[in-house]
Amino acid sequence: MSKEQVNFTEHNYDPLNSAIEESIRAQRAKSSWMFAKVFALVLVSIGILALLLAWAYNIYKRPNPEIVRKINEVDRKFEQSKNIDKKPEKIVDGQIIKYNSETLRFLTAQSGDYSIFTRITYETTKDLLEGNEPKKIECYIAKGNTNFEYEKPVEAQRDALKILNLTHSDAKKYQKFCKYNVR
Repeated sequence: MSKEQVNFTEHNYDPLNSAIEESIRAQRAKSSWMFAKVFALVLVSIGILALLLAWAYNIYKRPNPEIVRKINEVDRKFEQSKNIDKKPEKIVDGQIIKYNSETLRFLTAQSGDYSIFTRITYETTKDLLEGNEPKKIECYIAKGNTNFEYEKPVEAQRDALKILNLTHSDAKKYQKFCKYNVR
C-alpha cells in the first residue's frame, strides 16, 4: 500500500466568525433598544391615559353649581314649609298656651271714596301657598276707620252705615267689587 499523503490547507476563519458574532450582538442590542423604546412609549401612553381618565372623572364628579344652587333652594323652601305651620306656643303661669294661627289674604278695590276689601281666611299658611280652598271669604266696605261687613247682620252695623253716608241698598251696590271666587 502506498502511502499517499493527504494534503490539506487549513484556513483561519476566526476573524470572520468574530465579525459575525459582533454583527449578531449589534442586532441584538439594536432590537433590545427597540423593545425598550416601545415599552417606554407604552408606559408613557398608559400614564397619559391615566391622567386623562382622572381628569375626566374629576369633571364628572364635580358638582354643577347651577344644580347645587337649585338643590339648596329647594331644601330651603322645604325647611320653610315645615316651619310655617308649627303652632306657636308660650308658657304662661306654668301652663303651655298654644296659639291658633290663621293666614289672611286681602284683595282691595277702590270705588270713589270707598275701599272694598275681600278678606280670605286660610287654616294655615301652607294652604295659601299650595292653593287650597280657603276656610272663609268675607267682604266689607270701608272709609277711613269705619267699615261695613256684608256677612254680618245689618242691625248691628246701622251706625257704621250712617258714618259711611250709605243706605243698606247703596252698600249692597258696592258688593259687586268683592271677589268671592279666589281660584
